Amino acid sequence: MNIHEELTQVTGRQEFIAFVHRLTQDLEHSQEEWANITLKDYLLSIASWVEDGAHEQDEKDGRLPGAAVPRRAEVEWERLAFLLFAAGRYE
Repeated sequence: MNIHEELTQVTGRQEFIAFVHRLTQDLEHSQEEWANITLKDYLLSIASWVEDGAHEQDEKDGRLPGAAVPRRAEVEWERLAFLLFAAGRYE
């Protein structure tokens, strides 16, 4: 299964944890496919993606890119912000 297919399989906490580990492996083994390999560029890309509304079309029809089954979940902006903050300080 490739990284895009694995993304569509994330439905809960355990799948999210596994996906983050898999994403790290993907960066190590396929760095040439990544546009943002430094932490600074990666974080700025997250901000740009949200700012540009790239996620909005997918939210309208309730499906993630590549997902076969529509899913509707509200974005928990506060939790995402805390996750980004905590990851920079957690050991």
